[in-house]
Amino acid sequence: MEIWEEILKDSFGSAVVDKPKAIKNEIHGLPRYVSEYLIGFFCEDEITDDGIKETNKYIQEHRIEAREKEKFRNELRIDGSIKIIDKFKVKINLGNGKGNRKPTQMEIPSLGISDAEVVDNILIEHPRILIDGLWGMGEVSYDFIQRDICLTQFKAFQLSEIDVDELIESRSNFDSEQWMNVMISTIGLNFQNYERREKLILLSRLIPMVENNVFMMEFGSPGTGKTYAYENLSSYSRVISGSNVSAPQLFYNLTTKQDGLLVQYDVLLFDEIDKIQRTGLEDSVNNKLYQYLASGKFDRGGIEKVSECGIMMVGNLPSGYYDKKNLLGELLHSSNTHSAFLDRLAGVVPGWELKSIGNPNSAYTKNLGFAADYFSEVIHKLRRKNYNYITNRINLKGCSIRDTDAINKMVSGMIKLVYPDGEIRDEELEEIIDLAVEYRQFVIDQNYRINRDANFDKKLLYEL
Repeated sequence: MEIWEEILKDSFGSAVVDKPKAIKNEIHGLPRYVSEYLIGFFCEDEITDDGIKETNKYIQEHRIEAREKEKFRNELRIDGSIKIIDKFKVKINLGNGKGNRKPTQMEIPSLGISDAEVVDNILIEHPRILIDGLWGMGEVSYDFIQRDICLTQFKAFQLSEIDVDELIESRSNFDSEQWMNVMISTIGLNFQNYERREKLILLSRLIPMVENNVFMMEFGSPGTGKTYAYENLSSYSRVISGSNVSAPQLFYNLTTKQDGLLVQYDVLLFDEIDKIQRTGLEDSVNNKLYQYLASGKFDRGGIEKVSECGIMMVGNLPSGYYDKKNLLGELLHSSNTHSAFLDRLAGVVPGWELKSIGNPNSAYTKNLGFAADYFSEVIHKLRRKNYNYITNRINLKGCSIRDTDAINKMVSGMIKLVYPDGEIRDEELEEIIDLAVEYRQFVIDQNYRINRDANFDKKLLYEL
């Protein structure tokens, strides 16, 4: 066991799991943060074969496969109640009393139900079920006379509250290299495969998870794990296909009156953005996205919304030769390469420096790490932390307001990920600033080469 693993276990106790065993025994069909929560529940002290068997039995008894939907609906009709594992989400209907709309309207996806009721105490104890939904075990009852379906009991499979200050205070038990190893292992990768710069690049992928309203991109070879953390680590992130997203899905659905994904999540990842180089995003999406990236606001059909959601766009590099000096011009649609749009892009993560994950036996972690459900809450709560007292030490030169904002946000994000206690030496801060300036300079250089706007013919500098 590595020294940092011993420190991690001593400092965080039950928030730490044996990541190789947790990943090996990951439960198919459930997000990893839910899978690791259940494994931790049934294997309290350590992951054992008996604990895994008990976990799988529990899942098999209560998780509904798509082809079994009608079987369980019939069981509910006959027996009057069933217990199921699902992601439950509730919305509230406030009206003038006309019609037969229920005050609570709950989705139970595995049963194909979208209008169930829920008892009030569940909403009081689990308010997040009203925001983006919660995975858990629910007891669903059926009223034979009224023909109403209601969620009467609920046990969440996600941590609802953690004290992020405990993590911040315990960070001082590690040096920066040890802490980065913890983070890399938590993601699920083998820290021994990466040099320090590569570790920083890997962690910089998570900046939009911990920092509000950041727009970044990454391009790299296939199989480098660009979407891996967004799919597996956080219940507050969502991966969507760049080619299929629509304005109602992303912003606001005027028909259903439902908020779009930008309002529901901390961060959205647009996958395979390179595949829409010819067609581009829908015009209705592009126009609103352009507005949102400038102000954190958008309106649709006269409805204005505000969000702090970050956006990450990722894509694969072209096969064979490509010109890195004109990379964005080659990979993005023309509607996303004009100077004003690119200026809203904080930075580009150099995914081309990272190797493909390759052989799972050597690529994935062999060490301890934070449980995914715990880490999900940590990175969510870090979004509320302010490190301006550190970024204010940076004296940027030759920077526009957008340059300054982009660099400060990326620096702040990296501080949250690597130095959340705020204890950072000048040389460590310089290392992070260098990375942020590099990411921003890449955008500026691309913007100048594509659009020949003299405003972007510049070199960013700084001093502490």
